Amino acid sequence: MNLSKGLYSLVFLFLAGWSSAQSPASFSLEEAIDYAIDKSLDLQTAEQDILYAKQQIRDTRAIGLPQLSGKVEYNYNANLPVQYLPDFISPIVVGTLEGYQLVPQGTTANLPDAGLFPAEFGVTNTLTAGATLSQLIFDGSYFVGLKAARSVAELSRKQKTLTAHEIPYTIKKAYLAVLLAEENLGILDKNLENLQKMRDETQAFFESGLVEQLDVDRLDLSLANLQSERGMIERQTQLAYNVLKFQMNYPLEESIILKDELESLMQAPSQDDLEGEASASKRPELEVLRLNRDLMDLNMKRYKAGYLPNLSGFLAHQYQLQRNNLFDNDEGKFNPITVIGLQLNVPIFDGFKKDANIKMAKIDATKVDIQIKQFTLATELEIRNARAMYLNASERLENQKKNLALAERILETTRLKYREGVGSSTEISTAEQELYRTQANYMNAIYDLVIAKTDLDKALGNPLK
Repeated sequence: MNLSKGLYSLVFLFLAGWSSAQSPASFSLEEAIDYAIDKSLDLQTAEQDILYAKQQIRDTRAIGLPQLSGKVEYNYNANLPVQYLPDFISPIVVGTLEGYQLVPQGTTANLPDAGLFPAEFGVTNTLTAGATLSQLIFDGSYFVGLKAARSVAELSRKQKTLTAHEIPYTIKKAYLAVLLAEENLGILDKNLENLQKMRDETQAFFESGLVEQLDVDRLDLSLANLQSERGMIERQTQLAYNVLKFQMNYPLEESIILKDELESLMQAPSQDDLEGEASASKRPELEVLRLNRDLMDLNMKRYKAGYLPNLSGFLAHQYQLQRNNLFDNDEGKFNPITVIGLQLNVPIFDGFKKDANIKMAKIDATKVDIQIKQFTLATELEIRNARAMYLNASERLENQKKNLALAERILETTRLKYREGVGSSTEISTAEQELYRTQANYMNAIYDLVIAKTDLDKALGNPLK
């Protein structure tokens, strides 16, 4: 009995877990942004750029650290080099064919000229093993390059921050597009319900002989058009969902549910955001441009440091074995060779190469200065336009809200007149179309206002999180 209860419990837990696994994930706007940042491929690429920049620092720093290398070299001299030398031995030997009588010491007169004779130098086998230690002592461009590598790493981090700053705005717009589509679907369903109810009432009036078949047909046509429009909005909604999931890097084949409602995201900007100074000081793009400008200065310093001498020291120690028979230990032994030295390189003339490099670096710096100025002016214009767009969208929403209330009142009055027999189905159709158009305008006005607020935050550099 206990075993059966345990099996039932396991089955229940399995089914509950399976059901939970199949339910769609739900996201608020903030959760969607967090998910997008966590899964962003752009941020993953930016992180790899940061790791790469760290290795660049190590690569540059290694130039100034001691360098140690080992070397083993074996040479087999198949033909020893031959050098021809004057024959200074044969002339002092007399009568070599008649008994090898040596010339008495000090006797050099009338000696024959023996010419040259070949002499071989070296041994057949040479084995050398050693190590060389070198150290950079001074190089002006090295220190500038190390500082530049650190700046590049900082630039990579700023680029990642900039990428992360852009993601919330993209996600918010995609999120709002889904909410607008969902809201439109809800309005259409409500309109379909009301229109179906009106059509059923008209059918009842027709069967009672109070209205014509034409009135029923007109409502049937309106229903068909509204149902067709709903199908189109439903497909647009699915498309909006797909765009949002793509921006979030969420699997397209899986479903999601949005927690927030459209009107809950309608946060009014502060007074300072609407009337404060139009400045680019909070824009992360400006930080990236300024860091680029600092890199241009370091580039100029690097080329100027190329005019300075550079000094390095070295220590080389090796052992050399020379033998005709490599494995004959009686022929010779390893002999040490040690060399200690300094090397000073003094640049004298390079054909004006460094001068050209310095001037090109100055031009690059000037171009960045121009980019900073252009970005500052463009941001000021962007802020002013965003403020104007928000105020226009806010005013338009207020007008559309009034228009919607008026359109609903007109339709209700028209339907009431029709029920009392003093109105026509044509008036109802006209009032319905006007309501649908006003509803669409109202929803678009809400969307435009929220998008305008998002664009204003982006122009000001306000983080959404």
